[in-house]
Amino acid sequence: MGQVQKTNRDSVATFLFFAFITGILFSPVLENISVLSVLNVDNTITFLCLVGIILFQLKQPKALMKKEYLIIALLLIIICLGIFGNMVSGIHGVKFIVLDIWSISKCFIAYFFGRLAFKKGFFSSQIDRLALYGKWVIGILFVLLLVNLVYPIWPSTEVRMGIKTQYLVFPHATYLSATAFFCMLFLGLKNVRHNIPFLAMGSILIFFAARNKGLIFIAIYIFMLLFQHYAKTKRFKISYLILPVVVLIAAFWEVIDTRLLSSTTSARSLLYQAAFKIADMYAPFGAGFASFGSGSSVKNYSSLYDMLRFYDYYGFTRDNPQYLNDSYIAMFLAQFGYIGTLCFAGILVIFLLMINQLSGSIQVFTLVLFVYAVTSLFTELYLTTNLGIITFFFIGIIFGDEGTRSDLRKEELWKKPFH
Repeated sequence: MGQVQKTNRDSVATFLFFAFITGILFSPVLENISVLSVLNVDNTITFLCLVGIILFQLKQPKALMKKEYLIIALLLIIICLGIFGNMVSGIHGVKFIVLDIWSISKCFIAYFFGRLAFKKGFFSSQIDRLALYGKWVIGILFVLLLVNLVYPIWPSTEVRMGIKTQYLVFPHATYLSATAFFCMLFLGLKNVRHNIPFLAMGSILIFFAARNKGLIFIAIYIFMLLFQHYAKTKRFKISYLILPVVVLIAAFWEVIDTRLLSSTTSARSLLYQAAFKIADMYAPFGAGFASFGSGSSVKNYSSLYDMLRFYDYYGFTRDNPQYLNDSYIAMFLAQFGYIGTLCFAGILVIFLLMINQLSGSIQVFTLVLFVYAVTSLFTELYLTTNLGIITFFFIGIIFGDEGTRSDLRKEELWKKPFH
């Protein structure tokens, strides 16, 4: 009887795991359907995750690591800075402030859901299923791509890299590229050589999505797998990244400076220039929630946009605000100031330190996923989207996996379960 109950629990956990992955990965597709758009899928799933965390901790509480307490403390400091910033800047509106707090907290809720809701060793037990899942998703999307190239069911007028950008069932090419990228990472968890045809299909999908970042990270992922194989090491030290990062920044500094810092025509550069101005104006707290660069600031059309005369620029107006929330880092700098940005940087460093203690293909999977997410923070509101949610869900469930965190110290938060 006990074995049957255990099997049933495992089946429910597996269903929950893959339902979460599918729901989050394809939430932009569902929300693009007018009938389903009212569900606000990623927010609904994240709210259910929050409820799940509470229920699981009440029923069978788990301990957290010391570093995780520090992550929570830094997040609370950031929220307090945002509220103080609202007092200083005079930008109010409880609804918009609450929405912004929820927006920046979603990825952390997903992290702790993955970390606490599943038993130890669960992720390792799902690797074969994840690889099969990745094959199915990539295979189906690849067939849709071939059909769309012959007969454009999902037409596109956008041209990048000399080719017509493909969206397929997604509302934007970024989601197609990211979904293919996630599934390629699943395939790299085990028997990479056997999955080469599907890895090639995924690369082709990303190529036709015309997203350079996806192709760059595929190259990084393959390099790390090869390094791990030929260097005969099970652990990739984070320090190995320092030199490549410095070299890449130096090599592409002119592009970075032009597109992000000094351009007078680039939308993203204007966002960063304005973010630094706001951080200086409202130092040390920043301008607070719903003031700049976030979804709520766009819906409310923050008074800072009028003060900065953003209405003079295409894509920054009330009627056409498509570029206003185009960078997570710019948003963070303006809303939470230099102190808040340093706190956020501290959170990222803590995650890196924890990833550094993993090993094997799971470490490579986690590290590439994390670096992909961090890089995306400069070009989009990554952590507030479904992609940020699923990224931190995976990181959380991996840290909760017994086989990959045996050397991670933890501190007893709950002395004994509630009865």
